[in-house]
Formats: sequence, C-alpha cells, structure tokens
Amino acid sequence: MRSAAVCAALASLALAGSVSAQAICSAPHSSPTLAQSGSISTMPAGAGWFQLSLYGQRATEFFNFLGSRQPFLSESEFDTRSVFVTAAVGVTEGLELWAQVPTHRLSVDSNSGSSTSTGVGDVRVAARLGAAILDYDVPLAVRFGVKVPGSDFPVDATVLPLTEGQVDVELSVESGRALGEGSTYLMGWVGYRWRSENTAAARRPGNERFGHVAVGGLVGDLSWEVGADGLWGSTPRAQGLRLDDEGRRFLQILPTVGYGVGPGRVEFTSQVPVWGKNLPAGIGVSLGYRTVWGF
Repeated sequence: MRSAAVCAALASLALAGSVSAQAICSAPHSSPTLAQSGSISTMPAGAGWFQLSLYGQRATEFFNFLGSRQPFLSESEFDTRSVFVTAAVGVTEGLELWAQVPTHRLSVDSNSGSSTSTGVGDVRVAARLGAAILDYDVPLAVRFGVKVPGSDFPVDATVLPLTEGQVDVELSVESGRALGEGSTYLMGWVGYRWRSENTAAARRPGNERFGHVAVGGLVGDLSWEVGADGLWGSTPRAQGLRLDDEGRRFLQILPTVGYGVGPGRVEFTSQVPVWGKNLPAGIGVSLGYRTVWGF
C-alpha cells in the first residue's frame, strides 16, 4: 500500500545511494479488511473482536511524481506477503481500544539481483470515542491513533525496510447511516496524520490528509461493500531540504465480499489503485477472518 516497491527498484539498481531515497518506502500500512465493519457505534463494555488477515501484493510498476504509471527499472518485481493480527475491545460506553501487529515478508527480484526482508512492521494502537461517551445518540466517532516502528529502520539503503521508521499520530472523524429500511449503509471518515522525523534516515516525511467512503450491505449471511480510499501527502524534507517531487498521493477502490462461517466472518478484499504519486501501482488482495464476542 505504501511505496516499498519504489525503494526496492532503486535499491536493486544501486540508485538508492542515500538513506533519503530509501525512506520513501514501507510495507503495507494496515490490513484493508479493517474498513469492513459497517458500524459507526462503539462496542459495549467487554465486547470485542479479533481478526487474522493475510495480505499480498505484486507490483511491477509505480505511479511516478507526475502521476503516471511507470515500470520499475531493471525489470524489477516487488512482492509483499503480510499477516495482520488485529483486536479491539469496548472499555466503557462510547470508548473502545484497538491494536494491530503486522509481520511482513518483502522481496524484490530484478536483473541486477534480489533482496528479501522478513519481520515485524509498524505497530498501531488507537482509541475510538463515540458520541455515547457524552450521552449523545448521533452517528459520530473520533479516532486517535499512534503508529510506532516494530523493528529497526535499516541504515543500509539496499535493505528493504519493514517499517516507515518514524512515529506517526493521527486523528480522524467517522460517520455513517443506514440507507432506507434494509441493511444497506453508507459510512466514511476523514483524518489528518502528523508524521515525525525518521532520525535514522535524517528525513521528515510530509504530513498527510486521508479519507475513506464506502457503501455496503447484508444479504443473508453474505455481506458486500464497495469503498474508496484517498491519501494526500505534503512535501517531505531530507537533510533540511524540501523534496518537492516526493509528496505522496493515492486513490484506490476496495471491493469486499464476506460470508458468515462458524463463529465469525470471512472477508475477501481487493485494493485496486486508480491514481497516485510516488507509490506502487500493484493490485493487492486480502483475506481475513474475524470473530466477535459480547454483543
């Protein structure tokens, strides 16, 4: 989901001669199946859910700084395989806590060689506050989240990084509503991400605005959803210099189908890139299984 493939291609050609070039890369930022809750209200105290999801992406091209698709140099092919373990629990009326730990296997193959990295990626925690915490009955929630590196950012610019290498803090506002008398719903959120300096890379990535909108529904045990993600990043800095051509932009479509199996639900999601800048253009797929309790 992020731009690890860009780094991989540069590294494979020995063009990533500085850590600054490497620092635009990362593994996927989260499991795409997490968007598929269909609910804005927070969970009751003691209730919760647990999800295990598998993610894969293979990319041979990226969106360059002009927004055009461009093949990686040296015929590079970047492969991502990830496992996300995610859980959330209701603490009290209107407050729930959320955490996610990913493990990644990143690899690149090119005419000039290959490289592989395996380990823990960026760890995320968040608190989600619903209007019920103030005793209001409105479809509104606020999420406050923090992302920290789960492993060291490599100083060697030819090594694929498993994390973005810095701490991020984000704030988002979520809302949604049922459509008509059936189970169809509309939901979405907008937010802002403050990104601190990656000290190992001597680079400060640009802060980001992000948004999501989705429509979905339930037909018996079958669920469906069509969503869209947008990302607008500001200009990063390296060694105190503005990198005007390296701001990240992204727009992708996320179709999802799910089905009730046993005590939980299986969900299959695809990430289809539509447009971007300085990010890989490969299609991603995710398969997740979620169980709930306390409802």
